[in-house]
Amino acid sequence: MKLYYVRLTILLGCVIVSIPFGFAIGQVSHGGESRETIDKMRDRDLQPDKIMDIIGLQQGMIVGEAGASYGYFTFKMSKRVGNTGIVYANDIDSDALKLIEEKCKLEKITNIKTVLGTVDDPLYPKNNLDMVVVFDCLFEFSQPVKWMQNTRNYLKPEGKLVIVDPDPSKMGNSEHFLPRIKIHDFAHESGYTLIEVDDSFLKSHMIIVLQPIHPFADAKPRLSRRHSWKP
Repeated sequence: MKLYYVRLTILLGCVIVSIPFGFAIGQVSHGGESRETIDKMRDRDLQPDKIMDIIGLQQGMIVGEAGASYGYFTFKMSKRVGNTGIVYANDIDSDALKLIEEKCKLEKITNIKTVLGTVDDPLYPKNNLDMVVVFDCLFEFSQPVKWMQNTRNYLKPEGKLVIVDPDPSKMGNSEHFLPRIKIHDFAHESGYTLIEVDDSFLKSHMIIVLQPIHPFADAKPRLSRRHSWKP
């Protein structure tokens, strides 16, 4: 997402103190820091291995990632699912996907396939995915409800849509990011039910796990008692 990168550069240069550390500096190299150094700091703050444990990402799974960017979480998912699994790395920016392809070629990684999508449809080539993960970017989606509705078509009946996004309630209610209750509303409108998980170990992010409702019924998803949001 090219606009995504430009906006982040501006934010980093102007108001870095108001942006959650794990999100902002993880996307670009800034201030002389290498991407490797930044990724290590993201590892520290976001604890991706623990996130993968909580969402149930396992060896052999066939999964999708949306908004993969340069592949920070993509390659961690690749290691977790192993040689018997596949990660379909999706983005709407072909240049970002080329970075992933180049790294796969360089490191001889064969279980990652890139997928160029649209703003309202990831266009995965399979309709039996165990899981789709949106890591650190749902708040940038221009058509989140339509995208979530279309993503149902690529999941197994028992598959999961996982959203890891900055949590404004943990950051003084930043207007730039989506409140948890807003994502719950997206889930309701798109035909998902909520699965409660504990994300209290994250200082600036939330984890929302959703499962498609079959058949799609107009039922309000239950809210997590631990994380219910009040205006």
